[in-house]
Amino acid sequence: MEQISTVETESQALPDIVEEELSHYQEQIKRYRAGEVDETKMQKLRLHFGTYAQRQEGVQMQRIKIPGGVLTADQLVTLADAADRFGSGFIHFTTREDAQIYYVKLEEAPTLLRFLAASGITSREACGNTVRNITACYRAGTSATEAFNVSPYADALFRYLVRNKYNQNLGRKFKITFEGCADDHSGLRIHDIGLWAVTQTRNGNQRRGFRVYLGGGLGAAPHLAHLYTEFLPVEELFNLATATLRLFDRYGERKARMKARMKFLIETMGWEKFYAALEEERQLVGEIPLSDYVEEELVPESGADSRRLQVLDPRTGDSDFQAWVRDSVIEHKVAGFRGVHVRVKLGDLTAARARLLSEVVRRFSSGQLRISIEQNIYLPWVREERLLDLYVSLNKLSLAESGAGTIADVTTCPGSDTCRLGIASAKGLGSALADSFKGPLAPYAELARPLRIKISGCPNGCAQHSIANIGFYAAALSHEERGVPAHFVTVGGQTLPDRAQFGLLLGKFPAKNCVKVTENLLHLFERDGLPAEDFNAFVSRTGIERLREVLDPLRQVPSFADDPSFYEDYGHEHERFAVRKGIKGECAGSTVAETVPTIDAAQEWLAQAEALVYHKEYQQAALAAYEAAAAGARVPLYQHLVDPFTSEEALWEFENLFVLSGQARGDWDGVSSRFEQLKVSCLSQGSVDGETAGADFNGNHTEARQTLEATARQILDEARKFVSYCALERKETGVAA
Repeated sequence: MEQISTVETESQALPDIVEEELSHYQEQIKRYRAGEVDETKMQKLRLHFGTYAQRQEGVQMQRIKIPGGVLTADQLVTLADAADRFGSGFIHFTTREDAQIYYVKLEEAPTLLRFLAASGITSREACGNTVRNITACYRAGTSATEAFNVSPYADALFRYLVRNKYNQNLGRKFKITFEGCADDHSGLRIHDIGLWAVTQTRNGNQRRGFRVYLGGGLGAAPHLAHLYTEFLPVEELFNLATATLRLFDRYGERKARMKARMKFLIETMGWEKFYAALEEERQLVGEIPLSDYVEEELVPESGADSRRLQVLDPRTGDSDFQAWVRDSVIEHKVAGFRGVHVRVKLGDLTAARARLLSEVVRRFSSGQLRISIEQNIYLPWVREERLLDLYVSLNKLSLAESGAGTIADVTTCPGSDTCRLGIASAKGLGSALADSFKGPLAPYAELARPLRIKISGCPNGCAQHSIANIGFYAAALSHEERGVPAHFVTVGGQTLPDRAQFGLLLGKFPAKNCVKVTENLLHLFERDGLPAEDFNAFVSRTGIERLREVLDPLRQVPSFADDPSFYEDYGHEHERFAVRKGIKGECAGSTVAETVPTIDAAQEWLAQAEALVYHKEYQQAALAAYEAAAAGARVPLYQHLVDPFTSEEALWEFENLFVLSGQARGDWDGVSSRFEQLKVSCLSQGSVDGETAGADFNGNHTEARQTLEATARQILDEARKFVSYCALERKETGVAA
């Protein structure tokens, strides 16, 4: 293993909020190991930090957010160092533009996150019931066809939403993406919110905005998003996101976890009703300034050499170089530059190779790189005249293989290799298919070049198989009382917003026949396809029933005696295949901890606040009263499977779920902001001229002291009323005390 290049970071100063939350995470892990924190509460907390249970017992997968897929060379080194120091020495890039490190010890997770945070990398809300990593077109800022660069807007929305109270306790995960190109490289219509950059000219002025899609999602029941508007001004981005999240939080399903996505909420409400509710919510939310968050990306100066690809250099005629250029090099919006794909097979990169790649990124791409949803790395700022030298440098790292973005560039999730929900090895089949394009599938490589193959290890669709031309998702068969790894096969998926569609199901086939299934499909396409007809059009014209009929013989499983290889999974040869029983994954997140919140806890806070008022400790009394109100709010929230992390979240969730929905009786409008304002007012008054709340004021401080006392008594009185209301609701609904 290479020596870690980054220095120890525990002693480096981190933002206070980051250090506080990681210290809390560390303390909770200690309490969990001591049996003082229950399993559900620990799961909920670690998922919030992206620490995900792995298939192998006793170790975790750490998911790391890469907002918009944008990384620097230095940050890539940090990921490599983290993978070596805390994991198994390799990084996996996902279709959500995340990075994942495996075999992490739970006790080391907070230290790992401090290590990452020192380089500006976060895992906060990478898992759990919140807004996941916000993705963006990897070509943003470099695409010759983009309306404008969406990267600054993706980054701005990420920074606005992370730690935001509106999305810490959602019914389930929520996914957002941005696209700027004429083509869709982000999967706009498979996201809860898909934002496509467009411009509009009015009175001679050009305005930036987004065509907005809402309510898409994959999984076992995929839905295509609805078109919400053709043009949302960029200034309204935060307003729309906030209003949508508030509605989903308020009305989304919470008990039936597999139905707790926004696509099902829209299906239940109906699009027209949901649209009307969103318009009303947007009015309630009002304007949220965007300008403070948006920072335009720096663009390197051109300085291009007019020789372009150094055509006088005889090496440019090399066939391998030409094949690499064809697949990996794309047009650029800035004269003299090109964008370059670096093919990362199955999204896996060793730490050692990542460090060497970082040097290449510094030399040839101004220290910048991107992660694409195809699990590759994209170099956005490569000068044309340096392409040959870049190819030579990548070739030394075995990262100059052609085929990026072609059918041979298979997308997979980790599947059963590390995922608790994985049924069969997606990576194993992915490797077999990719290798086959240098073997039995080679005759079809040119014909099928633009097609996409995607393989998921279970129906949840982490590899986005539903939108592939040829998609696979793992399953199992039983033959002669033995388990057989298998995959369902779909055909005809695509994501272009105006022609988006999910693949049609061909059927279930043993894993060992899936290469032959692919071969037969491509053979039929070659033989029966019409001139200029693409694969999806061929599938539609031929019909799914005809394709099923032709492929039916490949469903058969030979006896174990005749061919035992059918009973072994790819990459797991000589192991008996078996589907794990009774293992729960964590894709649906967690619900509520075992410890039930009680009105008694709220009343204890009230008693403490009253005692503090008596002793003239008004500042502390206000804090105790605030905690009493939050403790009261947790009781009805628990019955709705909402388990807030903080007191602020508890009061906000009460307002969103009960007050704004019209369920709460009484005058509780703006209850969360009301308590917050009273608390802040009391705390600010408590430091008049440097005096504390319990100090003996003299002369002109008498009036200030009286005002402080009045504010403390006001928040205490409000808290008493609110806790009494929550207690009454508990009795009427039969909630245990």
